[in-house]
Amino acid sequence: MHYKTAWEDPATRQAWRRTAMFRCAALLGWLLGFPTWLFAVVMTPTWLLVLWLPVLWVGIWYTLLAMVAVTTLRGIRRVLRVYPWQVDIAEVRAKKKGSTQFVVPVPERPEKSVSLGYGGLLGTGQHFWVRAMKSGEVTSAWFAGDPRYVGVVATPGPRNLLWVAQREATDSRMSPRKRGVSPEARALARAAGARVGEG
Repeated sequence: MHYKTAWEDPATRQAWRRTAMFRCAALLGWLLGFPTWLFAVVMTPTWLLVLWLPVLWVGIWYTLLAMVAVTTLRGIRRVLRVYPWQVDIAEVRAKKKGSTQFVVPVPERPEKSVSLGYGGLLGTGQHFWVRAMKSGEVTSAWFAGDPRYVGVVATPGPRNLLWVAQREATDSRMSPRKRGVSPEARALARAAGARVGEG
């Protein structure tokens, strides 16, 4: 890739728009499911409520997952505006509980690698990355970001954008990473939206 940042690539911007449209449509679909559920409850006998309540709980859970997916769109764009794509640098592995692990070399020390995970929650098993890893369809991926903080993984093209992060880079209850990171790398991570410690 000859672009300074991934966002400069028209294919990346198109992939982001496609991802945004799909995630927003999924959220809208789940939200529209609630009036449909309510109509079904009102129009059926009372004893069927026992069957409709589990449907409500499943709908609420998948709506929450869809909301989280929509909120990560901004994070994806921030990372792509700061970092370039590194083609086929991330190794994709299976992790326990049906989740996916991305193993990426540390930018300043390529002999070392850092893992970023996705999945493991109830309902994430049908996500593209979990299915593709289980089937062996994907073994490596494109990566933009710093694996010590935040990043975006994608299949070649790029396609199937997924925002991944180290917990300490996003969780204010944890102290952010300070050691072993250059000032330039910290500045880039901060620009990409990560919590960065002063070292």
